[in-house]
Amino acid sequence: MADLPYLDMPLWVTQWIVSLKRAFSWGNSPLERIRADWASPIPKTPWLAGRLFELTRETANDLTMDDRTWSDLEFDRLFALADSTRSPLGSQCLYRRLRTYVGDESALKGEYEIYLKLVNEAPLREEIQLATSLLQNDSNALICDALFGEEPRQPRWAPLIFLFSGLSILSCIAAIFVHPVAWAFAALVFCNVVLLFFGNYRFHEVYSTAARIGNMVGVAVRLSRIQSSVPFSQINALKDLLSDNLQIRRAFRWFLLNRHESLLGSLTFYLQLLFLVDLAAGAIAIARMQRLRGPLQAIFEAVGSLDATVSVAAWMSRVPAHCRPKISSEQRIEIEDGYHPILSGAVTNSICLAGQSALIVGSNMAGKTTFIKMIGTNIVLGRTLGICFASSAVIPRSPVMTSIRLEHSIESGKSHFFSEIERILLFLRTAEETGRGVFLIDELFRGTNTPERIAAAKAVLEQMARHAQVLATTHDVELQAYLERQFSIYHFTENPDLAEVFDYKLHAGISHARNAIALLERIGFSNSIIGEARRLLNENEAGL
Repeated sequence: MADLPYLDMPLWVTQWIVSLKRAFSWGNSPLERIRADWASPIPKTPWLAGRLFELTRETANDLTMDDRTWSDLEFDRLFALADSTRSPLGSQCLYRRLRTYVGDESALKGEYEIYLKLVNEAPLREEIQLATSLLQNDSNALICDALFGEEPRQPRWAPLIFLFSGLSILSCIAAIFVHPVAWAFAALVFCNVVLLFFGNYRFHEVYSTAARIGNMVGVAVRLSRIQSSVPFSQINALKDLLSDNLQIRRAFRWFLLNRHESLLGSLTFYLQLLFLVDLAAGAIAIARMQRLRGPLQAIFEAVGSLDATVSVAAWMSRVPAHCRPKISSEQRIEIEDGYHPILSGAVTNSICLAGQSALIVGSNMAGKTTFIKMIGTNIVLGRTLGICFASSAVIPRSPVMTSIRLEHSIESGKSHFFSEIERILLFLRTAEETGRGVFLIDELFRGTNTPERIAAAKAVLEQMARHAQVLATTHDVELQAYLERQFSIYHFTENPDLAEVFDYKLHAGISHARNAIALLERIGFSNSIIGEARRLLNENEAGL
């Protein structure tokens, strides 16, 4: 809060003050901290990061990622990796951006170009970060509840505040000239004490919220003065909002005063006692939040979005192997040298599916689940941020839905298998109703017996692929023969004779690998177990 007096000053004055502070702070200036943090995500308490999304998801015009897909693709970890925002507003806008598909490809293209310019133009991004850093307190996460949650309401007895406040002022003035009126003033002060006793706590959160909003408006004023060749829609929006609504700048300044400073605190106490100044200000703040709700929401969006944009640029700087994807209206997935941004030193893989689905075969730990997560993550990022972590990418204009990690729900009493079949039924209905979608399915129906699993998986995958694209993993090599006409077949393999065993590379074609028993032998299972396993395998294959 120490920087608040500088919020409404011209930028050159603010920069001069910051330079002086830097000269006397021995290398601990905000700007130096910002520069030190640029190349890495900023650990922070993820307090209410998803709150803005939850408050606005029902009214969103754009398609959003469902909760299950967010969880399956580990987007909480991805969000933490990408989040180097300076304020809770930025975190909340970044979270919502990651969960919201953008239908306008030109808008995504423009965002990608802005990311690149921010990576290369340090003074510009630092100017934005210096401003948004003034909102870094965690409590500013509550601004979104005030602006996008339930609208604040005046208490029914609010008119009494203004009545007694006005009467107190008039009687105080009158008492100077007519001394008997002092008794009336004393009686009014007693009534004020009663009102304070019953009403002050009701306005406590209003004071805090109004101060946070005032701080946000001050930051918006500062951001609106940034001069840049980069076409920031948010900065232009702030300029328009602040010029069209001049009262916004002054509406919450009273609440920015430092009430803890001894002299001001004492003065405020007596003004409150004598004239109900704070109660009146709280009632006025509620009225202003109601009247200016729309513009304040737009300011929140613009400030938070700028912070989120710089954060994405920082992420791109840390993970430089990325591209701007081409978004196709067809069912087309072409990813060249794609990788998952969570993994350090990840093995890259490529795939090309033109109107086809893919069946990926392989043993546990070979890389098949990581591969479909990589594909899904890149499609989502391409449609939300306009970025793919690959050398090149063509992705469909389709939402992603997943069935990867399933757990038994004690609360619902649903089994692993029942939860899965409910999810798959949703996929089928969505595919048939919309005629689009990318569905990622890991080891379909693995909670049931082998003969029924293979039969049901074949029928379901075949039907789903008639309407949408499916990337499914399986251990059941028998499915390859059943689905090879409609699915492209890929496999991951392992070599027990190699030190690393798995190469994590995707291979096209049907898998004929039989390496499970060899892996058991390599890690030390007894000769009797290995011999019995091979004997039974040979008998079963001979019977077939």
